[in-house]
Amino acid sequence: MLLGLAAVPDAMVVPMLHDLSVDRFGVSEGAAHGFMAVNIIGALSVIAILALLNKRISASVVMMLAAATSVAMLIAMVYATSWSMMLCFRLVEGGADLMLSVIPIRMVAASGRRDRYGGRMGMAFTVMFLSLGAGVVLGAILGKSSPSNVLWIGAGISAIILLISAILRNTVDIVNEHSKKHLARVRLVAKEWVGAGFSALDRLISALISVTLPLLLVSGYGIDRSTLGIGMACMFVAIAIFATPAGFLADRIGGMRVRLLAVCVCGIALAGLGLMHWFPPEWVLAPCLLLNGIGSAGLMPSTFSLCVRREASTLVFSTMQAAGQCGYTLGVVGGGILLATVSLPPETMFVRLFVLAGLLYLGLNLLLLLGVKAIQRTLA
Repeated sequence: MLLGLAAVPDAMVVPMLHDLSVDRFGVSEGAAHGFMAVNIIGALSVIAILALLNKRISASVVMMLAAATSVAMLIAMVYATSWSMMLCFRLVEGGADLMLSVIPIRMVAASGRRDRYGGRMGMAFTVMFLSLGAGVVLGAILGKSSPSNVLWIGAGISAIILLISAILRNTVDIVNEHSKKHLARVRLVAKEWVGAGFSALDRLISALISVTLPLLLVSGYGIDRSTLGIGMACMFVAIAIFATPAGFLADRIGGMRVRLLAVCVCGIALAGLGLMHWFPPEWVLAPCLLLNGIGSAGLMPSTFSLCVRREASTLVFSTMQAAGQCGYTLGVVGGGILLATVSLPPETMFVRLFVLAGLLYLGLNLLLLLGVKAIQRTLA
C-alpha cells in the first residue's frame, strides 16, 4: 500500500510537465527536462546523509521525515515564483521521493520467508508499475482545469503516507529488526555493487525507449501517435502482468537464470526494432515493445533475488534506486546528445541506434553476470 501510494505523486506530474514549466515560467522545452533530472541530485544527497545516519535513525522516522518533506515541497512548488525556486524545491523533493519508495521496498524484502524473496519483489514491482500508470492517467485528468492540482493532490497523498507511517511505526520498523544482526555490514557488498550496475543499465535502456524512441519514430517514420501509444501500453501492461510470475520463477530456478533469460528477451526485442528498415513500423513496433515488456518484467525481481541481501540496509536499497535514476538520466542525456550531434536521417539513426543498443545491453549484462558468478565462486 505504501509503495503504491508513493509512486502516484511523481507520475501525476509527467503529463503536466509542459504546463508546470514551459507555460508557467516561460522556460524552453530543453530546460523543462531539468525538472525531472534534478531529482537525481536530491537522491544522491540523501544517500550521503544515510551513509552517516544509517545506524542512528529508524525506518519509520526516515519515512515520516520523507513524507513531511514531500508535503512541504509539493505545496511550496504551487507558490514558487521563479524557475530556479521551482528547481530547488524539486531537488529536495527528489530526495524525499527516493526514501518514500525505498522504505516500502525494503519492508517487502524483509517481511517474509527467505525462499519467497523474489516473488515478493515481483509483486512489489507489479504494484509500482500499476501505480505509475494510474498516476499518469490521474494527472492528465485532474490537471486539465489547473496544473497545480497535481501538486496539491500529490501533497495530500504524501500526507496520507505520513499518517500511515506514524500509526504503524512498529510495522515500518520491521526492517530494522531484520537488519540488527547485520549492522556491521550496512554498506554494499560486492554483489550489490554489481546489482547497482544492473539497475543503471536497465533504466538507461528504459530512457531510450521512453524518450528517444518516440522522437525518432515520429520524426523519421511519421508514425501515428495512437500506434505508438498502443505499443507503449502493451509494454507497460506486460511489465505489470509478468513481474510477479518472474519473481516467483526466480525463487524456483534462481535469479541468475531469470536475469539471463530476461536480458536475452530484451536484447532481441531492442535489436528487432531494426526490422523497421524492411517492414512497416505497424508490424514491428507493438510486437517488439510487448516482447521488451515481458523481458523487462523479469529484470528487477531477478536482480534483487540474485544480488541484494534480503536483510540489507536502507543505504543499500536506496543506492540501488539511485543507480537506476543515474542510468535513466544518462540515457536521456546521451540520447539527446546523439540526436543533436549525429547527422543521419532519423530512420537510419533509429535502426542503428536500437540494434546497437540491444547488442550492447546484452553484452554488458553478460559481463556483469559473469562477475556475479565469479563472486559466488570466491565466496564458496
